[in-house]
Amino acid sequence: MARFLMYFGLAVGIGLGSVAIASPNFDNFTESPVQMAQSPSIPLDGKPVYVLRNNTWQEARLTNWNWDSRSGERFRVLYLDDNTTESGVRRDRIRTLAEAQQAGVATNTYDVASQAGIEQMLQAHNQVRQGVGVSPLRWSPQLANYAQEWAEKLASEGKFEHRSNSSYGENLASATGQQMSPSRVVQMWASEVADYNYASNSCAPGKMCGHYTQIVWDDTTEVGCGMARSGNREVWVCNYNPPGNYRGQKPY
Repeated sequence: MARFLMYFGLAVGIGLGSVAIASPNFDNFTESPVQMAQSPSIPLDGKPVYVLRNNTWQEARLTNWNWDSRSGERFRVLYLDDNTTESGVRRDRIRTLAEAQQAGVATNTYDVASQAGIEQMLQAHNQVRQGVGVSPLRWSPQLANYAQEWAEKLASEGKFEHRSNSSYGENLASATGQQMSPSRVVQMWASEVADYNYASNSCAPGKMCGHYTQIVWDDTTEVGCGMARSGNREVWVCNYNPPGNYRGQKPY
């Protein structure tokens, strides 16, 4: 099953954007040559789980499963905070998302439909902005409704494109076969800082950095985001006012 991420940023005043695809590290890892004898108790469907590591429940994703009659089932997990992996993890160290939420150990939300999701999305943006010394954004319900409308349209129609003739900046992200949290969506966009040269105000050749520069655009004062799912695909949209990424201008 293909599982991938896509993200797409609008460069206002520049025109065209581009699409990047990143693999979330699913592989064919096998922990022992013993033939599997039963199905995993937690499906490897890309949904987040929480794993007890160093006495802390950490968000992770299951990437492989193995079973034998001596040791029972073991999972390989990818920790989402630092992208490290651990193999041979027992089931009793893992909680599904539902189990983690019921036990109160889930630290992330996976939409922006609740106040907690809004706060996590806003906090993630403002942490990036704080890092370069620009003022924090405030949440705009108007922009959030605008973004939600577009996210639902893209999800229902199976499309991934910017709204035309919009007065706002726009960042898009899409994931298939997994659920993303607001903080992970922003982290994915913000990681483009590695390909941004402030001195020349340009992206590295063949790379994107417009998502990052929109997040830290100094003149932008408010943001609103939406998310919609259809089947095993989800689409995230954030709109920004005033928009950023004007040609010839540095973000801050």
